[in-house]
Amino acid sequence: MRSSPESLIASLPIGTLLGTPVRLSALILVAAIAAGWQQWDPVAATLVLTTLVGFLLLQSLVWLVAARKQGLYPGSLQLWPGGRICTEAPLPQDLLGYARCSVAVIVAGCVSTAGLLLLLWQRELLTSSLLLPLTLPLSAPTDDFVTRGLRLGFVVNWNLLLVSLFPARPQDLGHVLHVLLCRRLPYLTARSISARLGMFCSAMCVLCGFVFGQSSLLAFGAFLTLLQYEELRSVNEATLMARAEQRFKELAQLLELDDGPRSDADSEDDDDLTGPLFENSFSFHSEKEGWINMTTRDDTQPRPSREERDEAELDAILTKLHASGRDSLNPVEIGILNRLSQRFRQRKVRR
Repeated sequence: MRSSPESLIASLPIGTLLGTPVRLSALILVAAIAAGWQQWDPVAATLVLTTLVGFLLLQSLVWLVAARKQGLYPGSLQLWPGGRICTEAPLPQDLLGYARCSVAVIVAGCVSTAGLLLLLWQRELLTSSLLLPLTLPLSAPTDDFVTRGLRLGFVVNWNLLLVSLFPARPQDLGHVLHVLLCRRLPYLTARSISARLGMFCSAMCVLCGFVFGQSSLLAFGAFLTLLQYEELRSVNEATLMARAEQRFKELAQLLELDDGPRSDADSEDDDDLTGPLFENSFSFHSEKEGWINMTTRDDTQPRPSREERDEAELDAILTKLHASGRDSLNPVEIGILNRLSQRFRQRKVRR
């Protein structure tokens, strides 16, 4: 799944991490400003910005190390307040590797959160308000810089762990659940279920933000809703392409019905069986070209035979194949090659 990096509005390149380019979303700066505005404290905004970027880089480092062990090399990463997003969609055969990387990030987040929690408990700084999701703790006037940094660091790391447990892509637990669905269901079906689940959960976050008056939860849910909407749109496009390919295969099978055993009288005129549909279905790259050819054709001219049409189509496709390679062929041309090869094999068997 492409993870919708265009939804991150503006982003700034900050360098490379283990050879992978890393970009920083402007939403991180917006989150830091919102935190400082909530507490009327520029020091809090600076601490939130520093700890958030630091933990995101550590999280990305763990993910990249796990990806290298799985033999995965992502194009680039974009960091936003909820984690990281790959700018390239994972291939279906790489989904298991991405899921293992996500599990490594979740385990690392649990370990770091437990370590910070133990440190706060030893210094008698642990309070119940620190465990509230997407909520910044109130600082006392007697708190020093280290105490405030430790509290905000724990809150940022704790919230990153909670966000990574969101049950839909592009979050870590969403990758794991998607792989589990792919074990039982086809790829597109599992992807559609994952996207719909993410849309439902993000909508519930927006609703809870309205009900409980949590502006941070409302903003987080709204942005996740945007991500899941784009995921649903890409899933629908992939589904439409798969359906179109299936309809093309069915049409090709229908056109192959005239290749069955026939008498000599029936095989004298192949054009009567195919008609203008066959002549205009595959010889042009668009419906417009086929329609213009069919409406402007001179009926006094003799129609080419089936063998001549097959040779012309095969010659055009092979020329394109030798010139640009197999990747340049579209599904229609690949279907034509399969159809012609099957027809040639049938003719060879008849002889």
